[in-house]
Amino acid sequence: MKTPRLTAVLTAITALVAITALFPPAAHAGKVYPAWVIPESLNVRSGPGTDRDNIGSLTKGTKVYVTAFADNWCWAKLPDGRWGWIAEWLLQFSAEKGRALADGAGASSSSSSSSHPPAWIIPETTNVRSGPGTQYDKRGQLTRGTKVYIVKQQRGWSKCRTPGGYGWVRDDLLERSVAAGRKLAESQSSPHTQSSSSVDNRKAFVNGDGVRLRSGPGTNYSVKASLKKGQTVFVTEKRGEWFCVSVQGGNDGWVHSNLLKYEGATSSSSGTMKGFVNGSSVHLRSGPSLSENIRAKVVKGQTLYITERNGDWYKATVHGGGDGWIHSSLVKLAGEGDTEQTATTKAFVAGDRVHLRAGPSTSDHIKALVVEGQTLYVTARQDEWYKVTVHGGEDGWIHSSYVKLPGGSTGTATTPSTPSTPTPTPGPSRTVDDLTAWIAEDLVNVRYGPGTDHGVKMKIGQGTKVQVLELNGHWCKIKDPDGNIGWVAGWVMNFKGPGQDPTATEGDQEVGVRTAWVARPEVNLRSGPGTDHDEIAEAVLGTEVIILDRQGDWYKVVLDNGKTGYMASWLLDTRAQRRVRQGEGRPSAPSAPSSFGQAVVATARQYLGCPYVRGGSSPSGFDCSGFVSYVLGKHGVSLSRSSRTQFTQGTPISRNDMQIGDVVFFRNTYRAGISHVGIYIGGNQFIHAANSRSDVKISDLDSGYYGSRYAGARRMH
Repeated sequence: MKTPRLTAVLTAITALVAITALFPPAAHAGKVYPAWVIPESLNVRSGPGTDRDNIGSLTKGTKVYVTAFADNWCWAKLPDGRWGWIAEWLLQFSAEKGRALADGAGASSSSSSSSHPPAWIIPETTNVRSGPGTQYDKRGQLTRGTKVYIVKQQRGWSKCRTPGGYGWVRDDLLERSVAAGRKLAESQSSPHTQSSSSVDNRKAFVNGDGVRLRSGPGTNYSVKASLKKGQTVFVTEKRGEWFCVSVQGGNDGWVHSNLLKYEGATSSSSGTMKGFVNGSSVHLRSGPSLSENIRAKVVKGQTLYITERNGDWYKATVHGGGDGWIHSSLVKLAGEGDTEQTATTKAFVAGDRVHLRAGPSTSDHIKALVVEGQTLYVTARQDEWYKVTVHGGEDGWIHSSYVKLPGGSTGTATTPSTPSTPTPTPGPSRTVDDLTAWIAEDLVNVRYGPGTDHGVKMKIGQGTKVQVLELNGHWCKIKDPDGNIGWVAGWVMNFKGPGQDPTATEGDQEVGVRTAWVARPEVNLRSGPGTDHDEIAEAVLGTEVIILDRQGDWYKVVLDNGKTGYMASWLLDTRAQRRVRQGEGRPSAPSAPSSFGQAVVATARQYLGCPYVRGGSSPSGFDCSGFVSYVLGKHGVSLSRSSRTQFTQGTPISRNDMQIGDVVFFRNTYRAGISHVGIYIGGNQFIHAANSRSDVKISDLDSGYYGSRYAGARRMH
């Protein structure tokens, strides 16, 4: 019979043996031994012994890196980045004999070497699939320089004999040139050389919410903990793109380098970002616009190295190929974590009455109510929740099942899908049925996308009848009698009939009304002109609508989700009435622009696309007041660096008397009072350093956001 003391000793010994099996002895940890598999097939074990679990298999000639030994077993790194135990007597440690094994493995295949040609993996990591397509299961990963043998090709994919068995790899990720392939293999340093890179406890901060702390340098390792944004860590070791960190409180583990921010680093730090194509067949263009020439096609999963950003576009070099511009919605940046920051993706509410919450949980308080079809901009993901900004309104969190993403997908907790070809906005607009309109102005711009920041495709004359195909807020995608398609602002079209508009009275003026904004927190869309009619939808404050007709005190309107119904006129703020209140009335002939104003605008346009940086006042990064003071300073005008103080400088100008080069101001943007500023460029547009998502851009003074926040203009010369 065992005594309690003996039992405790035996338990401790058993635990020590188990721990020894999991962690290799440190005696040889300072050296790395390349080795090659001798038999045709060899099992990799979870511990040093044949009684341990089989965690994989390797084929003859596979190269591994041994870092420790225990009882005639070797602790080694495998080609797919995992670690495991291999019997020492089944490995060849002579480099010359090992290379002969690798070469012989190719020759010993059932077909001749010519029918099974070698190839080498190009990217840092490549998925191996069970079939020829991304819809097939992932069998594992291969690293850059790994040698494989092609046994079959199908639809742009190759079936390969890999060190871990057979699987499918995309053709464009394989290097078939023997000379280039050997260079790829030789360029790969041993895993231990990377792991021994010391970083001397450099202080850093977690750069994302819910970042995973892993037990090893890769996503195949288990998650030890979840870190919060801003949490302090100390980097002790670097291995490839992964950092080993010590977390305050005693925990340590591995974090991807993209998810750490070093002390003293700023958001404007330059450098190449790694990313991947996130669309099936995506165009790489010569410039940051859909109107630029197509240089090449790239496919989903292809590696990119991003060197520059211009608005919603990335300049990228394709791994092993050329460079060009790609829309940010079609790029997935490298790195991983529970919260995934994405380029802003347009989406729509996919439920009748959906709660917008303060956080990613039903326990977080409700900030607002959103309704089906309402436009959203997705900026982040955490588990099954999306962080969104409501078009013209609040930001908050919505469960993924209530969000309709580009391509029509809903209810998924994965990265938002994106269309295969970029559209002018990163998401689809909503189709409408049987909606006709007539051009109401002398000569109207037809644009490539829904907004004045898109290029002009053509012009169309007054009275032209057009068919409305899609809606996006106040913008309509139209088709003219000649079959030309483009986008036109709803406020320059008649929807009731040629030359006819519903009307409204503002002061002593009667004006034609065509577009409006919802002016109350929640407004019902009804099936008829009265409260006795059924509620068919709801819209919240700031929602953009197009006015089709008027019956008494009710407007017939259409939302950008295609739903048509009636809203009470006193619950809407029309664009025409707003312009009258702002002193514009009917547009008068603009004053002749001064040469000074023309010069100021020409200078300002040179910095379109420059990054937005809080507190910045140079082309390397501007904020709104920094941009205005920098541009005016180029022309001898000294301005304060604060938008509030700038609003006290110069001469006040009514909106009706504005000239290009005047400075325009806005209130209640990110803070109360005067808080944003830009330069008027004519045509009811202004140029400004907008925000970190949009950088320096051109916007419309009557847009849903800026129209309601316009505070005045000043002439600074």
